[in-house]
Amino acid sequence: MKLSASTLTFRRLSLATAVGRIRRLDFDTLDLCCLFPSYCPHYDPTASNNINVTIIEDTLAGLRVATLNVAMAPWNSTDRMVRSAQLEFVAGSLRAAKTLRAHAVTVQSGNKPRLDSDWNGSALLVSEPMRQAARHAESFGVKLSIEIRAGMLVETVEQAEKMLELVASPAVGVTVDTGSLAAAGVDVAAAIERLGSRIQHVHLRDGKPGSPMLTPGDGTVDFAAVGRALRKTGYDRVCSIALDWSKPPDDPAEELRRARAHIAEAFEVSA
Repeated sequence: MKLSASTLTFRRLSLATAVGRIRRLDFDTLDLCCLFPSYCPHYDPTASNNINVTIIEDTLAGLRVATLNVAMAPWNSTDRMVRSAQLEFVAGSLRAAKTLRAHAVTVQSGNKPRLDSDWNGSALLVSEPMRQAARHAESFGVKLSIEIRAGMLVETVEQAEKMLELVASPAVGVTVDTGSLAAAGVDVAAAIERLGSRIQHVHLRDGKPGSPMLTPGDGTVDFAAVGRALRKTGYDRVCSIALDWSKPPDDPAEELRRARAHIAEAFEVSA
């Protein structure tokens, strides 16, 4: 396994500045974050023609993009135009991922329903455009990966399994967010073993009940057990350190350095 850095950690900075911070920490691989319109607008995938991708590649200054993490609008919006805009955004992301030779595009699942009883209906609504996105993924040879994320439509392993059944595409898997699972009181390693080969990507952060966005080492995630579980499932791709905070720290770069040191020791990989 290899550790990469997500540009999400530096979401308040321009992409060029974020890349510079990541390079200074000696990462050579990253997760390119595109959460529009304002949360982490590092790149607009709808403008992913060859010229714009070349500009992005120049900005990356030799860093390899392993994965993209994208969202613009909720898949389960009741407004068909909003759902269509999200589909176009994700399709552009998949096209960019192919050009950048990235393995997968992580997408959020949609807004969490107000009532638990509304979950099935919301999941059915999401599955229609998600299946269309899956066809794009299949044509581009890129994996579409649904993030298991606290506060979203898919926030448990069981919900992820149900969504995969609804979408029913070999091009679609899941992205595990270790902090979100820990915040829900889930045994993260056990969840990874259960999901097995359906895991296409991993976002590494720490968490504890009620807090899904902690720097690794500050929460309850047993990263040594996570590393063993990933190896047991045969996962041998990049894991992205994707730090984010409700209140940003004074020095995100120092938090990223600390996170990598903690995870590298637990995973027994080179920092």
